[in-house]
Amino acid sequence: MAEINQDGYQSIRDFVQANWTYIELRDDTNTAILRLDPTDSRVSFTHVAGSQTLELQIVVSGSDTEVTLPQTFASSAIYDVASGGTAYSEESFTAFTMEGTSDQLTVKHQIQVPQVV
Repeated sequence: MAEINQDGYQSIRDFVQANWTYIELRDDTNTAILRLDPTDSRVSFTHVAGSQTLELQIVVSGSDTEVTLPQTFASSAIYDVASGGTAYSEESFTAFTMEGTSDQLTVKHQIQVPQVV
């Protein structure tokens, strides 16, 4: 069996960044709250080019129309479709309850290609 070389891994990372562009935030019962893509100003890739770890960041606030207060956030998931589909990467974090319109949450979802265990 052959190993993928560094250029092969970079090709996979480039594909992931170009196609796995939807980030979903979920509550503490794993129910979707919202799903956005990088055309939304609250979503962006924040990793350094060529990095082994891809990082998709989302920033939401209590004043966002998709957020009904109070709202608890507990995980994020990455998709390649705007609705439905299968999550390609899921990451939980310490639950945060947004209570006021001035509250803000920043989530950085990281995907490591290849994953180093």
